[in-house]
Amino acid sequence: MERLNDPEQAEAKVLSDIRGFLSDLRGLAADASSVDEGTKRLRTIRSTVYENLNQIQHEYLVLQGLKWLRANGYSGSDLEWYWNPRQAGDATEPDLRAQQRARIAVSAEATTSEKPEGVIDSRMRDTLAKLNKMPGRRFYFVRTKVMAARATTKVTRNSWKIHVVHCESPAA
Repeated sequence: MERLNDPEQAEAKVLSDIRGFLSDLRGLAADASSVDEGTKRLRTIRSTVYENLNQIQHEYLVLQGLKWLRANGYSGSDLEWYWNPRQAGDATEPDLRAQQRARIAVSAEATTSEKPEGVIDSRMRDTLAKLNKMPGRRFYFVRTKVMAARATTKVTRNSWKIHVVHCESPAA
């Protein structure tokens, strides 16, 4: 996990990543004169942008989760924050963690998936089960109301002590 010393600097990096991503996308989005050419262009776009499309959104949601936590009682100067901004943690690491001296105070996961359908629903179950085993107060940050409702159902059904937080998307 990486130490998260300056959330504002991390958010500035996310904005820089977004701008670079959109610039790359504009460069790839030329018109196609045939189905063959168009299909090749779509494959190139998918392979070029897929990972960053997911990871940039995840990184930003983790930062929104941190803002929510700080606004809701986790703002002490004695808290040290750590994160896995690009979902690179192992099975024992959450997306976001707060430590108070040697004690873990918060463990949090985040998902930017829009709907709990198919693989997304089973991945949510697995993530919540993983989070439930982590120390500290546990939080699960989601982007949509439907994901919050589904996560809340899973948490309630399993009697897990996880607080599901719906982070509203900024206005488009």
